[in-house]
Amino acid sequence: MSDANIKKSIDLYNEGLICAKKKDFKSAEELYLKAIKLNSEFFQAHYNLGNINKNSGKLNEAVNYFQKSIEIKSDFTNGYYNLGNTLKMLGKLEEAEKNFDKVLELNPNLEEAKENLQIISELRELKSIVKPIKNNKKIITNTNTFKILREVDSSLIDELYKIRTLELDKSGLYDARYGNGKFSNFELLQNESNVIKKTKHDLVKIMEEAVKAKIYIKESFFNIFKTGSGVRPHAHFSDFDKNMGYEYQKFSLVYYLSVGDQKSSEPGILNLYDPKKEILPSDGLLLIFPATQKHSASYNGRKDRIMIGINFYSYN
Repeated sequence: MSDANIKKSIDLYNEGLICAKKKDFKSAEELYLKAIKLNSEFFQAHYNLGNINKNSGKLNEAVNYFQKSIEIKSDFTNGYYNLGNTLKMLGKLEEAEKNFDKVLELNPNLEEAKENLQIISELRELKSIVKPIKNNKKIITNTNTFKILREVDSSLIDELYKIRTLELDKSGLYDARYGNGKFSNFELLQNESNVIKKTKHDLVKIMEEAVKAKIYIKESFFNIFKTGSGVRPHAHFSDFDKNMGYEYQKFSLVYYLSVGDQKSSEPGILNLYDPKKEILPSDGLLLIFPATQKHSASYNGRKDRIMIGINFYSYN
């Protein structure tokens, strides 16, 4: 390979970086491909092509590019890490685990890799219990949201205020939630307090009745929204869910313990999309809808707005 080709490939790669920074990913991809054509051992270009394909949902293509990057550079930590993430999204958990193990071999202190290994352990349990139901139809559809009222126990609210929380604007986490508020971890219903155990018992019965099947709880949490907070449009259906065939088996639950101040300019209306539906909650309202359905809310009241959220799967 000539020095001229190497220099030209670097120039093309740098142009690609500029395009990617401007979010012109199509041009960036074309430039990275040209760089690889001149220098097939350009591992950074392979890696960046992997990221572009991963972010556009072309996961198998992304896997190929990430694999190529670590074939060229065997100690490339980022290559192993993103390959592991992509394999995890595809549901290939054993292969993903091997790559995160390699990441920790190269960098034992990388907490993100340790967290991903824990996630893989949880997903492995999920796969062992929740088998895809072929030809299954949604019992709850986008046009048929399940609604029920459950009386709110004031001691439940008191208990939630005792639980350790993070502040939305200071957490440093990427999340659909935003603003002046607090949120718990995703293991709320594992809490051993009597009032939470009773709440879990009641909610499980409601979820099973709603979907006419057994249920597997993936995440349970609570939010306390204050003035100027809310959730951006999002859904709780992941690439992993899609690739595992869980489209008709995953649901989201929201249980409003206190709707706060609904006389404000943004009273916390729950916006559901495709089809569009607006719901002004009341204390004790419990809703279940498909995890594939996008939703959002914004709140500007003076009183705390408190809700419990659960993401769960149905199975036979």
